[in-house]
Amino acid sequence: MATTSVFSSEFDIKTFGTLGAVYNDNSNYIYRKDIFQKDGSSGDLSFKTDTLIGLQASFSVNENFSLLLQGIVNNDYNDETKATIDWGYLKYDSGENFVIKIGRIRTPYYKNSDNLNVGYSNLMIRESVEVYGQVPFSSYNGIEATYSNIIDKYFYTLQANYGKEELVVPIHSIHQEANIEIDNLYALNLTFGTTALQARATYLNADITASSASLEQLFGGLRAAGLDTLANRYDFKDKNSQYMGVGLFLDYNNIIFTTEYGRRKIPSFFANTHGYYATLGYSFDKFIPYITYAKSKMDTPTYDANTGIAALDTLLRAQNLAQSSKTLGVKYYINENFDLKFQYERVVPKGDYGSYHLSSVQKPQELNVFSFALDFIF
Repeated sequence: MATTSVFSSEFDIKTFGTLGAVYNDNSNYIYRKDIFQKDGSSGDLSFKTDTLIGLQASFSVNENFSLLLQGIVNNDYNDETKATIDWGYLKYDSGENFVIKIGRIRTPYYKNSDNLNVGYSNLMIRESVEVYGQVPFSSYNGIEATYSNIIDKYFYTLQANYGKEELVVPIHSIHQEANIEIDNLYALNLTFGTTALQARATYLNADITASSASLEQLFGGLRAAGLDTLANRYDFKDKNSQYMGVGLFLDYNNIIFTTEYGRRKIPSFFANTHGYYATLGYSFDKFIPYITYAKSKMDTPTYDANTGIAALDTLLRAQNLAQSSKTLGVKYYINENFDLKFQYERVVPKGDYGSYHLSSVQKPQELNVFSFALDFIF
């Protein structure tokens, strides 16, 4: 028994997951959780959108060093069920104010970046895509340093990140993929507040390259035709890119309010966008009803692109992420291991050729999306 007690204090395993179902009433659009899914709801009931299972294992080497690994299994872009690694890092904790992580680490864009896939810990079934969908990667390989302290009754946390990442990003509307290389990624994040009210600000900068056979053919053809200015403007080669975000979060006397704003700047065909959301909820013991309004806009609309080059116009129009959404939902805590959620979304795309839920028609149409989820954690 003594041996078991010692071992369990050093090694810990947690299991989490979501059994979800989504119905989107507009068959001209595919409703996905994110761009890394191939399938979703399109006038039918989909169990692939939100359903996943995850495992988190941690091992304490000693009072300062520990190892953590987290992976999930869900449906991917090839419509296959696959396992991926979210986190995997060595952690040093000084025991006072300073923490360092080395390995595969979550990017600190948003308030819920660390628990994106742990549905039980989140209020909504899915975070608002108008903000959380702006940057298509959520982990990187590198280092993170965090310093925390208290001033009177206020706390603050300063976090710095550095690293790199490689991934494949689908471009659904033109049925292509792009290989993305992210170098010299660095980020700063500041969180300040009390247990009831918090504010945060994030800045991220990186050098990003997107490549594929079709992109090389397109931009190579433009340069061969003497259209260097056009090619240089929209080509995605080693482009210095930025993301900036701010947020405010209140949890006081059963009132829950969260809002975040984000803006990305990428000087290429991957257009500049900005968006925000605001969520208000009220806790009636185990029931938490909530409402959300969210909106995303293009800095320069791409759905009416007219460069004179048909292939380039098609690529630019595919970048349209402008939309707004209204969400009404409720979360019910069954017990310390399970919760049940229902939410209704009305999504209104702006401009032709899509939004986050790409369509096969040009004229934007509204979507009514009904979602159910059973979250668990052990």
